Amino acid sequence: MSPYVRLLPSSRAAMALLGSLAVGALLAGCAPREPQITGTIDTDGFHTRHPIVVEEGNETLDVPVGAQAARLPPKLAATVEGFGREARRRGASGVVVMAPSGSANETAAHRLTRDITAALIRGGVPAHAIERRSYPAEGPEDVAPIRIAYPRLVARVPHECGEWPNSAISDFNNHDYWNFGCATQANIGAMVDNPVDLVAPAELGPTDATRRAVVLQAYRKGEKTKSQFGLPATSASQVSGGNSE
Repeated sequence: MSPYVRLLPSSRAAMALLGSLAVGALLAGCAPREPQITGTIDTDGFHTRHPIVVEEGNETLDVPVGAQAARLPPKLAATVEGFGREARRRGASGVVVMAPSGSANETAAHRLTRDITAALIRGGVPAHAIERRSYPAEGPEDVAPIRIAYPRLVARVPHECGEWPNSAISDFNNHDYWNFGCATQANIGAMVDNPVDLVAPAELGPTDATRRAVVLQAYRKGEKTKSQFGLPATSASQVSGGNSE
């Protein structure tokens, strides 16, 4: 220290404090740090918050009916017929046809149930497996559809998506917000053709004995055992560097 500089008692205490803080900062830089939990390894992820459950539900088809409709249009009849074929393919025990009651199109809807029943029978649904019911409309001005339904297993998220119970910007632990992944899970469940595949994998089919014999024969001859895709290579498309003739 220079002889021309004199530290007062308070200044000496301040210098000692600064020195201790500097040493503490250096030691803190060498100390082990706790791992930070992020959303990628969070156990409370979207698979836990929004699981896909397999349960019994209804496959429905709403057929619009005008108040003055006299018959089922051919395009709608084909749609109903395909709905019946799908019900039989899925092994449904029966199909329910529900016509609105107390609506503006009540008379026309009950009249068109005969055409819908005929279309379902053409689709393979037995006549004894078709049940007719009615349901109350919202009001006399309502033009309600005819609803066709059959029971089946469905894969879905057990709650509605789009809920925001917590703020998305108040979590300083970098966790996923609650609604994250809900729509994706719901879409996957809706796209699965057979929900049972989510419970257990489907059984493998039998092997192709003919293809296996072709592959083994090519292998014994030293030929290529895989299929050749694309156009044959030409002199213009071959990669340079090989032997040229």
